[in-house]
Amino acid sequence: MARERRKPPEGDDGGSWLTTYGDLMTNLVCFFVLLFSMATVDAQKFESAATSIRTSFAGSLSGESLKQNAGKRILTVNFVNPDDTGDKIVDNERYIENAGEIILDDKEKIKEQKLSAARTQIEKDFEELGIMDLVDIIEENNFLIVRLNSQILFEPGSAEILEEGKSTLTFLANSLKDLDNDIIVEGHTDTVPINTALFPSNWELSTRRATNVVVYLVNNLGLDPSRLTAAGCGEFQPIDDNNTYDGRNRNRRIEFIIAK
Repeated sequence: MARERRKPPEGDDGGSWLTTYGDLMTNLVCFFVLLFSMATVDAQKFESAATSIRTSFAGSLSGESLKQNAGKRILTVNFVNPDDTGDKIVDNERYIENAGEIILDDKEKIKEQKLSAARTQIEKDFEELGIMDLVDIIEENNFLIVRLNSQILFEPGSAEILEEGKSTLTFLANSLKDLDNDIIVEGHTDTVPINTALFPSNWELSTRRATNVVVYLVNNLGLDPSRLTAAGCGEFQPIDDNNTYDGRNRNRRIEFIIAK
């Protein structure tokens, strides 16, 4: 008696492979998204790659190549155009950069305006005090220099500030208080040697004079000490000829070097 052949189970032949295929495509897309999230994206290259993948998926995942009733999973692939967000990110970055530059420019302009106003006020005050013939105000690229002849502030060979000198410093401090600029106070002498118990040389004299001015500005007139520096230069940075009386007189000075 012949054995009866077993019939294959009825059903949709070949349908099971679609489930595996769909899972594979899902994993590939997830992997692509993971790589994309970790990469630095070139918008043009991304769009080119996305177009290529869309084209590839269009054939294999379209209704024309899949049987209507085959498989029970549907895979939908949507690609976001990076231009929709990339341009906005770039625009935002540019906006932030521009805003930062504008803020810095505004701060610099305000700083310049304050310094210009301070210079105007200093000149006005010194004219009222009648000492402009003993003062030089010099504008340089990075500094504003207010140069006072030492006789405004000190007796010859002394570092004690005169009462008239204190009045001059008060006017000057009122103009400098609102500035955020750093200020170097330099003491300078002529080449006439000095040799006393207090001042063995012009180094000590020039340094003590500058220091006393800074201390007075801080302790008596309220200037911020973190903005001030005292320096003594002795006779080694002359602005005139030390061989003449007038030249030596000009070289004995206190300079306020205000950084822009």
